[in-house]
Amino acid sequence: MTASSWVQAKQIYAEWPNVMVPDGASGTVRRLADALAALPLGAAGCRDVAALTRQILLESVARENRSPLTVPIDPLLPTFDQWWESGCQAAQTGPKHLVVSAVPWHPSTPDGVAKEAAEADFRDVYRGQDSPQRRTLDGLPADPFWAASLGYDTYYSVGQRQVARSVAMAPPGSTTILCLPTGHGKTPVALAPILLNEKGVGVSVVVVPTVVLALDMERRTKQLLGESRRAAPSGRYAYIGELPTDLKRELREDIRTGRQPVIYAAPESVTTGLQKALDDAAEAGFLRYFVIDEAHLIEQWGNEFRPDFQAMAGQRRAWIRRSPKGREPRTIAMSATLTAQQVDAIKDLYGEPETTQVVWASELRSEPSYYIESLPEHEREEVVLEAVAKLPRPLILYVSRVEDAHNWEVRIKEEGFLRTASVTGDSSANERRERMEGWSGDGASGPLPTRYDVIVGTSAFGLGIDLADVKSVVHACLPETVDRYYQEVGRGGRDGSPSIAYMARTRRDSEIAKSLNNPVIIKGQAWPRWISMFNNKVAKTENGYLINLDTRPPNISISTETNRTWNIRTLNLMVRAKLVEVRTPALPDRSADELEDEWAERLAAYYETLPTRVDVVILDGATNNRKYFNKAIEDARSGMLTSQRKALAKLESAVAGDVCMADVLVDYYTLPTSDGPLRTSPNCRGCNHCRQKRALPPPGGFYRTGWQPHPPLAQWQTDANLPLRNYMAEGDRNVSIWWKDEGEARSLVPDLLEALCRRGIRVIGGPGIDDRIFRKIQKSVRPSVVIADRDEDLLNSYQGPVVWVLGSNQHNIEDDVKDRFWSTDLTYLLHHQDLPHPKKPGHRLVDIHSSTFSIQSALGAL
Repeated sequence: MTASSWVQAKQIYAEWPNVMVPDGASGTVRRLADALAALPLGAAGCRDVAALTRQILLESVARENRSPLTVPIDPLLPTFDQWWESGCQAAQTGPKHLVVSAVPWHPSTPDGVAKEAAEADFRDVYRGQDSPQRRTLDGLPADPFWAASLGYDTYYSVGQRQVARSVAMAPPGSTTILCLPTGHGKTPVALAPILLNEKGVGVSVVVVPTVVLALDMERRTKQLLGESRRAAPSGRYAYIGELPTDLKRELREDIRTGRQPVIYAAPESVTTGLQKALDDAAEAGFLRYFVIDEAHLIEQWGNEFRPDFQAMAGQRRAWIRRSPKGREPRTIAMSATLTAQQVDAIKDLYGEPETTQVVWASELRSEPSYYIESLPEHEREEVVLEAVAKLPRPLILYVSRVEDAHNWEVRIKEEGFLRTASVTGDSSANERRERMEGWSGDGASGPLPTRYDVIVGTSAFGLGIDLADVKSVVHACLPETVDRYYQEVGRGGRDGSPSIAYMARTRRDSEIAKSLNNPVIIKGQAWPRWISMFNNKVAKTENGYLINLDTRPPNISISTETNRTWNIRTLNLMVRAKLVEVRTPALPDRSADELEDEWAERLAAYYETLPTRVDVVILDGATNNRKYFNKAIEDARSGMLTSQRKALAKLESAVAGDVCMADVLVDYYTLPTSDGPLRTSPNCRGCNHCRQKRALPPPGGFYRTGWQPHPPLAQWQTDANLPLRNYMAEGDRNVSIWWKDEGEARSLVPDLLEALCRRGIRVIGGPGIDDRIFRKIQKSVRPSVVIADRDEDLLNSYQGPVVWVLGSNQHNIEDDVKDRFWSTDLTYLLHHQDLPHPKKPGHRLVDIHSSTFSIQSALGAL
């Protein structure tokens, strides 16, 4: 909020009952204007207006403006009593006006230092983007591929840069698991190499969990592509159930032929409606990237009610088998938070050991401060309603059950907060879209009036929601895992501004959390389901067996769809137990003398039965031994359940306030590896433990601050057939390429670099190359990736090939370049012919080094 927001609010009230949104109004002022305009229509309540006015006053106080606001007395506006109930002081100054000021409030906190800390905390929340605690990231210069594909001049953070580089250099058929904090830009990381393919054919599929997220990604993609970039023929990028049949057909055809640059879809669409189109694209070599957003859901939801998060793994394996060599799709699984259990699930399902890399840039959110209150059940309603009335907006109230969400929505509206709505797993796509647009004020075609300040939701609300200025997240429940809690808290403060996370819990919440914490993981029915599918197999395949997913075990009488879901869950669990591998059935082969009509009929039959067929490869010879099978399944199931229970126990420990919230979260989000643990950087802006045990925070406002994650690049295996290798002396890992004079360097070095990049080189650095040359090279070689090592980070750490260009008249080598040149990491050193040999004073490098070429010879060889 700018310094003029108080003035804008004063202007709005002065013009009442004519309501106009002031020019440039945003944030709370815009919401207040929208609420006042909706009052005569019954779409807003007096308490909504009072709450937003109070927020503007507190935002002004936080900026040292303590002036009250004069508001009219009007039947449509809050009454004297309603102002006081909403946390304001009101005094009548005449027959037609009240003077209103705000009374600060924060959740119940012990007197003394803890209370002082809470008061300071809330002042920073109301300062918003002006707060010294606002998250700031040290931007880094963009690599050429990043600028060319997205138009961005910088990376948000070093973590984003390292993740983006790893993804961009990933070889065909590989899997990259990336963990990058919210606010550091995961989406651009995935889109950069996708959109770099500006003119060629090729399609990438991005799997998203919700319709709202698919539509939001479609909007962002349209903005990035603009008018001049390669766009989808239909102009659409989200494949959702509500699309017209003709448009779905058009999208599938564009995917099949590689004309659709990117498509956003739910897992269920990937495994059904889009399956044939994606299969055809893969076989033709058009399928470039397979991206799974919110990848923690593979384990979190795939075990239970959305098995397609795991079932897609079979399709991916089929795509890699069917694709032309060197054009297999690259897999990216990305999330802001990943646990060891979730990473293991992703590796088991979507990766192979030799081609899977984890890039870990994990850092705790710095925006939320945590307030947790335990109280009797009969007191919670009053406490939560007070929090809804007095915490800053936009606000989310989370509950565990659908019926609770509807009940709270009704109860809040009864208090006069009509700008409230609910979103649950039962909400339709249209309802979700309407709620999101009304909450954010952004529609598909541009800005809209805001209609909601408070959303009541279950865990179904939040994934992919990117409303930047959410200020408060309230829990009237105890989530079933620390992971769910942290994900939901993460909806607040996405613009980097401080936010509030408040939980009002009761003893009964623990019972509800425990019941939700026991996922529906198939147990006793796994064996009869598997053996029934195996005994009724459709056919023997090259590596396994063709299984009918509609096979019913004896004495099972349920709907076909439900039965199929349980069979998929059984096979997914068997995959996790490493008993089998599940693949999409291979396409039939056409015989040489088969007529076109016969082939078309047989191919149509294949795709008609495809939703009910999988190819199962048995990995363990004892799979069909009942005792062994049950033991393996129970071990896998127990491991998953144990992980869930530990996650709840962690949350119970966190809310008890016995330790700092950051300690609990960092421990939970630590990934053990053979090379040592990958840790999450800690941050704590405030929690029950720190406010009570550690006194006031230091001047920076944080009790704990961590390091900026700087993960190493994924070290992909490099193609042995790299440029000039055939001309290098046996055993050499470094190449000397020289020029005679400055003119030759200026005219030929850019051509040589372009030729090297066309043949697989990605990393270039050194004082002899500037941004103009980088841009020229990237433009010439796209969709290949060019990375500029401006800070010598890759010179010192990257094990793949690096080209290092010295200055045109440089006659010495820095120590870091010497170390690289004499290491086992492949290095192309471009330099003046008179460069001294680093180890033999008095001699030139070109006279002694065994693998050396003039720049003209190198160009000729390339």
